[in-house]
Amino acid sequence: MTANIMQVDRGYLRNTPVMCAVDLSSGVTGQIDCIECGGDGDWKKFHPEPETIIGPYPCVECKGTGRVWVSA
Repeated sequence: MTANIMQVDRGYLRNTPVMCAVDLSSGVTGQIDCIECGGDGDWKKFHPEPETIIGPYPCVECKGTGRVWVSA
């Protein structure tokens, strides 16, 4: 896979542009590190009391994988 810097439009209305490195798998799709969790797949660091959570708390956006698909 080839990494390219591209603009990815985020948000409900897709009106928030974010520049990120995209690992292209074909001409129109690729994967990026999840913007919501920072690429580690765990949301525990955002919880107000993370010490109360046993085990991982998977990110909703990437389902705990740390990667999401985007299209160009």
